[in-house]
Amino acid sequence: MSQSISVMLLRAAQAITDMPFPGMIKAKMQPFTPLDQSYLSSPTMTAVSTGTSRENSPPPQAKRSLEPCPDFTLNDAHMDVDDKTLSDQHTPARKPRGVFRRVHGWSWQAWPIAMGTGAVFVLMSNLYNAPHWIVYPELIFFFFVCCLFVLNTTLLLSQAILFPSQSLRLVTDPVKGVFVPLIVLSFATIVIGISQYGVNDFEVVPPGALIVLFWVYLAMANIVCIPMLLIWFNCEHSTTITSFTPAYMFLVFPLMLTGIVGFNCLNGVDKSSTDALVILIVSYVFQGLGTLITFMYLAIFCLRIITTGFMEGHQANGAFVAAGPPGFTALALLKLGEHAQDILPLNNVLTPMAGEIFYNIGILAGCMLLGCAWFFFLMASIPWAFKVHFHSSEVLGMWALTFPLVGMISTFKVLGDIFHCRFLHIVHVIFTIAILLVWCCLMTTTITAFCRGKIFKSPTEAVLSDTKFAPITTKRKHQKSRKAAERFDVAPHIV
Repeated sequence: MSQSISVMLLRAAQAITDMPFPGMIKAKMQPFTPLDQSYLSSPTMTAVSTGTSRENSPPPQAKRSLEPCPDFTLNDAHMDVDDKTLSDQHTPARKPRGVFRRVHGWSWQAWPIAMGTGAVFVLMSNLYNAPHWIVYPELIFFFFVCCLFVLNTTLLLSQAILFPSQSLRLVTDPVKGVFVPLIVLSFATIVIGISQYGVNDFEVVPPGALIVLFWVYLAMANIVCIPMLLIWFNCEHSTTITSFTPAYMFLVFPLMLTGIVGFNCLNGVDKSSTDALVILIVSYVFQGLGTLITFMYLAIFCLRIITTGFMEGHQANGAFVAAGPPGFTALALLKLGEHAQDILPLNNVLTPMAGEIFYNIGILAGCMLLGCAWFFFLMASIPWAFKVHFHSSEVLGMWALTFPLVGMISTFKVLGDIFHCRFLHIVHVIFTIAILLVWCCLMTTTITAFCRGKIFKSPTEAVLSDTKFAPITTKRKHQKSRKAAERFDVAPHIV
């Protein structure tokens, strides 16, 4: 009797669930103890117990496969340049070799590294009562400058041969092109080192070589500076006042440093010779030329500060360049005046007191220009910590904290010798130690940024667009990169 009642109830439930209306009558079927378990395992009982029918129930889902989809891609917002896609549709057929990405990414901004390194041995060589052993660290820095000069020259020459369009863009760029004359300044530090160590200290270089080096430097300064000035002045600078930076003075720095190179070469030249007299006069002439133009730039820089306030970001580093022209000019006038005391009387030029007049005027002008350099140094250093951006990709601009200050720091030493002032000697030692510490920090940061590809490395697309020779590139292997493969293993279901 009980089994017949159960059969009737099941048929009634089946009839209700098969009615053609969207609403479903949800019924809970409690299993009866005496009921045969075969009814519970039937499709009808399953539909009743879950509240859905076989016709309206969703289709069974297949087991998800763990094999990668052929159209699998990931968002490339946070991916490396070489890991953007995995499919052959977006992957270039060839990729540049790593060394050529470095050659393409090399720029003229590498020269401040050599200049900053040269600033260290120049300041160390002028220390007051320095111990004899200090000449060996100086030689290490000097040979390091020579290696950097060869490296930069080789890479930039290779860039001009392999990627002429990139090389032309860097030279003609109104912003990046201002660093081109720094190759001449780097050569100037080598000439100073040869005069200091090769002629005076170890006497392995004949004094006559300094005369040749002076004229080579002067020729390089004119060949490089005059075309770069013409390129810069040929461009429109309607908004230069609000974006002006003292780094534009690099276009004139080689001409302004003629006096610095001149008095270093005169240290090993016979004072009674005609060559010494010619070098002295030419040094004064080009020193005046460079000083006049750089002081015009300084006037524009002061107008920019009045208009927009102190410079921010990477331009805050360039503010230290403003202390360079007055500092180097003061040093050149002081040292050239010392040589004029001997050269002018020995060559019977002007009056017998002409050398003393040159020397005394140099001391007067040097004191005044030192005050000007100190003013620009304070204007750059006080707001620097609050305005600069500490990013590893901008480390090249921070090298301006070193070599533009050499003129001002060395002037303290020269005036200390003239007035027998121990305080000025102490100031020179303090600044020399500070420059050495800054050099260590900057060199460490520069090497780290270079290894991480933050500087001196072009993206793949830029290299391929400028590639003219097939050996520069290599065939790309059509396989997942290691990083993308790791991401796929973690989330294989993303499509």
